[in-house]
Amino acid sequence: MATKDREHIRKLREEANALRQKEEARKRRNRMFTQLGIVIGAIVVIAGIVLLVVFGPRWFGNENIPESSGTVAVSNSAGEQVEVPIVASESGIVVGNEDASNTIDFYFEYSCPHCVDYHAAIGGDIQQIIGDGDTKVNFHMIRYVSEYGLLAGATTAAVVQYQPELFFTVMDGLFAVPAEQQSTMTYGDYAAMLPAMGVTSEEAIEAAENGDYAAWLNNSTNDARGAGINGAPSVLVNGELQETLPASGDELRALVGASSAAPVETPAETAVETPAETTAQTPVETPAG
Repeated sequence: MATKDREHIRKLREEANALRQKEEARKRRNRMFTQLGIVIGAIVVIAGIVLLVVFGPRWFGNENIPESSGTVAVSNSAGEQVEVPIVASESGIVVGNEDASNTIDFYFEYSCPHCVDYHAAIGGDIQQIIGDGDTKVNFHMIRYVSEYGLLAGATTAAVVQYQPELFFTVMDGLFAVPAEQQSTMTYGDYAAMLPAMGVTSEEAIEAAENGDYAAWLNNSTNDARGAGINGAPSVLVNGELQETLPASGDELRALVGASSAAPVETPAETAVETPAETTAQTPVETPAG
């Protein structure tokens, strides 16, 4: 009888030990999964923060609009340096006299190879046309081709916000950077370039580094698409899209001149009505002297 009791007690202990070990194993698994979940969750949170810090400006941009005004130096067709107004706003960067009789809308992007070539061919002529005083140009920076077009455009907007007089200097400088170099650049890389281009404003450099005007440039790109601008470079003269891009400064000057020329009046428009009672008379001679 005693042997049977000891055997029964042994089995109960073994069963209890088995249950205890099973429960401990379950708790270890739960602790492991909990710890693993915490680690994974921390990694996800950290990765999310890193992504937002590094790529957030590229994806979303900061909701800033360049709102500045000043003057910028250009050369006119006589080779003289003149100061002309520059105004940045939601709709673009306008350079030239406010009361100029002609307006050119110029759409360009830094990552477009055709825009690089076009800037080299006609950039100086555009400045001369502005300097001559009868034409203002609304520069629309857009991004259709590559991501770095967004970064370079946002960097330019940051400079225009704080040092608008450097607009053309920065434009020339960024167009001169090879595409293969810009394709791997970050906002920080663009900001680091600015002092060599004469930018002294710490606010401008910080805004460039933060990508503060990326959203504005994205909005400008969407507006351009909505306006039927299907590529860059594109030129409108007094609101009329030029289906054939002017290939030289002379062609652009001719377009501006033709657009601003007063319509020729027809003889019917200039004829002076003769009073009814004199219609049958011969023309009146002009008195001598």
